[in-house]
Order: sequence, then structure tokens, then C-alpha cells
Amino acid sequence: MKKTLRITITLGFLLVGISVFGQEFIFDIHNTSLDDYIKLEERLGSERKENISNNISFTGDAQPVVFIRKEKIIPNLRANYFFKKTDSTMSYIRYDWDESFYKNTGNLESQKPLSFQRALRKKSLQIEKEITKIYGKPETEGSLSDLSKVEMRKGVSKTNIWKPNDSLEIELFTTISNFYEKRGMVTTAPTHRIRLYITNTKKEKKIEPKLSQQRLDTLKMISSDFIKNLDNKDFNKSKAFLSTLIIENVTDEQLNSLIENWDFKKDTELIYSGIEIGLDGQFFTMLDFKYKDDITKPPKEILKIIFDDKDKIIGIQPIKLQGKVKD
Repeated sequence: MKKTLRITITLGFLLVGISVFGQEFIFDIHNTSLDDYIKLEERLGSERKENISNNISFTGDAQPVVFIRKEKIIPNLRANYFFKKTDSTMSYIRYDWDESFYKNTGNLESQKPLSFQRALRKKSLQIEKEITKIYGKPETEGSLSDLSKVEMRKGVSKTNIWKPNDSLEIELFTTISNFYEKRGMVTTAPTHRIRLYITNTKKEKKIEPKLSQQRLDTLKMISSDFIKNLDNKDFNKSKAFLSTLIIENVTDEQLNSLIENWDFKKDTELIYSGIEIGLDGQFFTMLDFKYKDDITKPPKEILKIIFDDKDKIIGIQPIKLQGKVKD
């Protein structure tokens, strides 16, 4: 099939992509939506797969959308599209030509003939050539030229990295090895893989939310109402202030234990308010209260109440401060 350099205009954005042996890739990850990539795969006749893996992300990524494209000789291409949960902005794309996704390759039978090795190398070199046409020469380590080394322990491998700007990185990694060895519990198995990453490296500006006086007043009022209902032991009304994330797990026994550890009949006053970020990137508002008649510094006891962005309580904790207290 004729190789073409494609420049297509979709939704008003200029999308730079290549077509190699009938496979198309769009590198303009910043101006390409998840929906655009899905339509691309559908146009190519790719099969959408149910994603049964559980991708753990600490940067707010959702579970990836996965497609399989048919190939000849070499393994079918598995396309993984990673995007943000909040707005579906593309994070990165990972393309894999790797048999291990489809069957067990940790054995002697996974060795491949020279025709397969050549086809895999040809695919990798063609992708490298086409990307270089767009972004220039990459940083390169390794070589695929001498396939006679495939039978050796390390085989042959090559890594190409393009960094055309400070918000895009493309990495093409290929390894070809027929080496097999089993020593006790350790097995070195043949590996035949191409992996292509397209990564959005643009640093997002972190907008630190500020706690407005209006919201602070609202949360103080909610806290006061919550405390009154606890003091009256009206647990049904108390639970109405809780987030759906915790309400199903909160028992009356726990609320009774809370009452035992804090005197809700006494007047309180706010001594701290602020916004903190959790491990998953979400922001939470924290209010700390003390007994109004406690004039010690720091106070002997603190009641910490934590709110989510919907002004629902996701945590409440009485804290007794230890150590020397200044009167």
C-alpha cells in the first residue's frame, strides 16, 4: 500500500498524522478530542474492546478506551487512549504490537522466524521514518540492523524519542529477541514488541481554589446545624449532611461514639479554615473548631470537620492535643 503523509482538518483544528501500511496515527494530541480518536478507529475498522484491566491513576486519568487493529504477520495493534476524567482531555496514547496481550509468550514456542523479525523491524523503521519527516531527527539509542543478534541474550532493541516542543513527547521503542532460558524459577523468554507513546506533556496550571467568605459562612452554618442534630441524637437528620461517599458506611454506633468524644452541648468557635488537596487531586475544605470556653493555647481539644466540593461532610474527627499546654 502506498505510504502517505496525511494532514487532515477536523473540527477546525489542524491534525498532523501519518498513514503507514494502512495504519494511521494522529500526533496533534492537544487539539484532538477523544471522540476524534474514536471516530478514527471506527473509520479504520478497528474493534473496540472492553477494558477489563484496572488502570490506577494518580493524575486524574479515567480507564483507557481500547481498540484492536488487524495486522498481517506481526501482532495486531492494541491502541490505548488515556484521558482525563474531568473533561476528556487526552493525556497520552499507547500503541502496542505485542503478542503477550493475546496469549502466553513466556515459553520456547514464542520464538519467531526471520520473516516475522524482518516484518516487525520494517514496521518500526517505517514509523520512525514518517515521524522524522514531521518532527525531525529523534534522540536514538540502540539499533535493529543486525538481526543475527536476535538469538543472543539481549537481542536487538532501539529507542527513538522526539520532543518537538515542551508539551509533546513521542517515544518509539522496539525490541526483538528469540533468546530463551530457564534457570530454576527464573525464565528469560523471547520478546517481540513495538511500543509507541504519544504523550501530552503540557503542564497544567494548578489553580489553587480560595475559600470565599460566603462559602465559609455557609459551611459554618452547615456545621452548626449538623452539631445541633447530633446533640439531639437525631441521626437521620445528621446523616443528611454527609457525603454519599460515606453515608452508607456510617452507623448509629459510630455517631454515638462521636458524641461520647465531643461535648456537642458546649458552644464552639472556629479557629482554622482552609483548603487541602487529597492524593487523588481533589480539593477538600477543612474547618477546625474548639470549645469557646477553652482559653488554652493550643486548645486542649479540636473538632475537625471536612467538606467535599458539594458542601457535604466527608469526615469529622475529635482530636485531643497532647503535650504541654500554655495557659
